[in-house]
Amino acid sequence: MEKFVCKGEVSGLPRRDKRGDIVNAGIQVFSRKGFNRCSVEDILQEANVARATFYSYFDSKKDLFVELIDRILRTMYEIMAAEMQTLPRSLDELQENTRRAVVKLFEFFRDNLEFAAIYIQEVMGMNPEIDYRIVEWQQKVAELLKIILQTGIENGMFRPMDVDIVANLISGAPQHLGLHLFLYTEHVDIPRAADAVADYLIYGLAPREETSLRSQL
Repeated sequence: MEKFVCKGEVSGLPRRDKRGDIVNAGIQVFSRKGFNRCSVEDILQEANVARATFYSYFDSKKDLFVELIDRILRTMYEIMAAEMQTLPRSLDELQENTRRAVVKLFEFFRDNLEFAAIYIQEVMGMNPEIDYRIVEWQQKVAELLKIILQTGIENGMFRPMDVDIVANLISGAPQHLGLHLFLYTEHVDIPRAADAVADYLIYGLAPREETSLRSQL
């Protein structure tokens, strides 16, 4: 998966994208020092821009940080939503869709470890505005999952369950696992990890007789 950086547009002669430089500098500085331990000056030095240039694009350090968090959440949502748009016709199809989504999510973490560090170390509990964005993102993913779960129950693919509780439980699981794996594990076998996550999530929801039959194969 392509490295997640901000690139300037090229029109005629090459020109420096100062806003992009500031955003990329923010990624580096926030991931190294954390939000509370860094200053605007740290970002200015990393981006090699003047203070006036920074404030022409962002009102504050927090303003830049919130933009980065929004980028992380938007990218993760797009990855998840892309594999949830079509309702599956079988457990095997749903498992494959889930596996593909987890692979793409884990590849994003692998290729953007700075974002992973920012998300894990700095996000929840830091600021009510950012907490709201995290909760809002999880609710958007949960709404997609509720449709799949409810349809699966009606079609007999899933056993009866509290759809609201299970959707909210699942919505946060793969990304938190992936973030921790890539920050604290030396080598991650992405296909193997994705297979394990998909198998656990999907067949853990299946009717008990089908789960029992699968375990005997």
